[in-house]
Amino acid sequence: MEATDFIILWKEQYQKIDQALVINKQLLIHSLEGKAKSALSNIKPVRWTGIIFGIFWCLAVGFVLIVSWGYTNWFFKAALGIHLLVSVSAIGLYIYHLALLYNFNNSQSVVHAQKQLIKLQRSNLKTLGLLWLQLPVFSMWFMSNEWMQNAPATFWFIQVPVVLLQLFAGVWLYKNLNYKNHEKKWFKWFVSKGEFGKINKANALLQEIDALEKN
Repeated sequence: MEATDFIILWKEQYQKIDQALVINKQLLIHSLEGKAKSALSNIKPVRWTGIIFGIFWCLAVGFVLIVSWGYTNWFFKAALGIHLLVSVSAIGLYIYHLALLYNFNNSQSVVHAQKQLIKLQRSNLKTLGLLWLQLPVFSMWFMSNEWMQNAPATFWFIQVPVVLLQLFAGVWLYKNLNYKNHEKKWFKWFVSKGEFGKINKANALLQEIDALEKN
């Protein structure tokens, strides 16, 4: 075999190896993309359930608020009104989450998919903070002027401090469930669980895809 034949044969074998590596790389990328989408697949049914149930719940709460308006006190009205406002806002955020999830599935680039995940994670935190903000509502709705007048000690020294404590906790969680605290241990622990854990897993898979595409 002449030297030129050997070189040609070597180049052909090298091209075949290179093509095989490219194919394997593409297969690996497709596999990782599938795993990333699968990691988030359970979130969409939860969001759809929350939206459908939330709509019926808001209609029921609104109905009770309207029907009882003439003979309920302002504690009850304020509690149901705040709860209704927060619930409607949560439904809107859930719809936004679904849009982000569908955009993630239809992403044509890793960068775009990562942006959708970042938006989803931060909006998830905002939604949780908003839901916690209504915490005092669950101790307000049964308060009354009669209670205030007939048993002022229990009203002012037990019930009111409970409501204020819940308000403080709700406001603290609303302000601190924020990505600015991502370096804190409690925050890292919190976002490693549940849906946040799934989002982190999907993001880690996207980072692997990005590294493969750059090589």
